[in-house]
Amino acid sequence: MNANHFIINVDLVAVPINPDEEKLRYYFQEYYSSCKLSTPDLLSSREIGYIPFGAPMVRHRSLRNLEELRQFVNRIVPRHFYYSTAYYRNPENKKMSDKGWLGAELIFDLDADHIKGAEKMRYDEILSEVKKHTERLIFDHLMDSLGFARSEIRLYFSGGRGYHVHIYSDKVYSMDSDSRREIANFIRGEGLDQKNFIWEMRKSRFLSGGWLSLIDSEFVKFHHDIDAGDSEAMEFALSVLGNRNTLRAYVESLKSGVKIGKRTEKRRNVLTVPGPEKYKIMDQRDLRILGSIIPRVVERYSSEIDEPVTTDIHRLIRFPYSLHGKTGLAVVPVQLDELEDFEPLRDAIPHTFVGRLQDITLRVPLKMKFMDSDLSLDPGNHRVDLPLAIFAVSQRMASFY
Repeated sequence: MNANHFIINVDLVAVPINPDEEKLRYYFQEYYSSCKLSTPDLLSSREIGYIPFGAPMVRHRSLRNLEELRQFVNRIVPRHFYYSTAYYRNPENKKMSDKGWLGAELIFDLDADHIKGAEKMRYDEILSEVKKHTERLIFDHLMDSLGFARSEIRLYFSGGRGYHVHIYSDKVYSMDSDSRREIANFIRGEGLDQKNFIWEMRKSRFLSGGWLSLIDSEFVKFHHDIDAGDSEAMEFALSVLGNRNTLRAYVESLKSGVKIGKRTEKRRNVLTVPGPEKYKIMDQRDLRILGSIIPRVVERYSSEIDEPVTTDIHRLIRFPYSLHGKTGLAVVPVQLDELEDFEPLRDAIPHTFVGRLQDITLRVPLKMKFMDSDLSLDPGNHRVDLPLAIFAVSQRMASFY
């Protein structure tokens, strides 16, 4: 065996790991020996899974209580540590059909994978962008549109590039994958088009939030802006209607009268009032503008969640306060009213590592904001804060020396 590799024992199986992995494992072990892990609800009904250092994933385990959990992580020292979002009668059984599924939380995973342009962003910029999608998910969709209470929503920084949102509610535990997919599609704005929107609005007597209100508000704002001669609104209308003659005719048409029940109103007075009434008097030009507004609203307000995570009723999710094996950051809970000010590269740094230095050799340039410092490091040898060293080595950007 190569002399530069070390051996660890994972569940009585010898696993070779390289020096960087061995040192990372040492730091992870130090963290787990001192951190205060917390257990998810009904721990004994959850399947436990983990990825050890230098070995493939292990799953179909179970733990009964907090003491067993502490002993387990100190013995195994997982690089990644998971529990099932589902509850089972027999979580340790290897066949899903033998586990005895009892229900599952509703989970949303927000990561950079589906964020447009993420491949060109720095790590800290990715985290900032994902936070915007997380805020939209929670406040615009889960609470406003779907009516979940704050007490039913738990939020965690994933330790990686995003957030996990858990819904604890009797309304969701028994949902099958198809029902969960409908929720995921709704949040992502799937299937929202002019025809469906008009049909929903014409049968509505009032608006109560959600996509209908968001689109209606944007449509109303557009007509206020057109009436005020706003240049941006005019350019948008021109791009939809095709030429300036058609645009001028459309603007003039807003001054014309239209029948609303037994009364006659100017079209602009109807089109600038929130609510469903305007959608009964729309002409083809209105419909074309609405059809162009809808995708803009979806892009602005949709939340890019990982749909397979939401629809999977057997999903494993990262354990609270565990370390993420690709960053060394902790999976930490975030209070909803603290999300705006939460900074993962400051607030998810394990205290065990703070105030210590470590020598590393960077293979690539490193530019990011970390622990409130703007970093710009060239390849080569550096002495850096230990949390940054663990992050860089975990990301395979550097080696310890």
